[in-house]
Amino acid sequence: MNVPRTWRRVFLGLFVLAFVVGAVYLWRTGAVTPTTVAAWLESLGPAAPALFIAAFVAGSFIGLPGMAFVIGGRLAFGPYVGFAVGFGGGMLAVTVPFVVARRFRHAESTGWRPKQRHLRRMFEMIETHPFRAVVVLRLVLWFNPPLSYALAFTTLPIRTYIAACAVALAPVVTVAMIATGWFS
Repeated sequence: MNVPRTWRRVFLGLFVLAFVVGAVYLWRTGAVTPTTVAAWLESLGPAAPALFIAAFVAGSFIGLPGMAFVIGGRLAFGPYVGFAVGFGGGMLAVTVPFVVARRFRHAESTGWRPKQRHLRRMFEMIETHPFRAVVVLRLVLWFNPPLSYALAFTTLPIRTYIAACAVALAPVVTVAMIATGWFS
């Protein structure tokens, strides 16, 4: 079944609107407060970080911003466990879509090339300097799910992709932990 692009956008817009209205309603009625969220996380015990990471990975499949999960992890779990769930969840959130897209791509499919000049140069650099290219792309685009999908359609080895993402995302998560600590 092929749904026209306009209808997909309408459905996505309605979904986002319903989510925002629901979140505002829950916040305004007092059903969701920092103390109720803390109590709920405490009731989950050691499963809370695992569930958080699972939500992080699931969110990456539908394009939710990864930095929101990193900051949420810091606020919910503190600086040390927050870093672990932010970095670990972030690595899974950029790796799982890459692996899934690579698994289901067609052998004859051609790689995606960006239209923006600087990003196009980075994608061209994947052929000659794959590690450096992925580090630079991840330092700029952080947890961007479309980047994971786009890189899955290149000749980039999985091992290089994972190592470069780890090198690039560690300082990103560290800065997010420090910056969020100033506000909490």
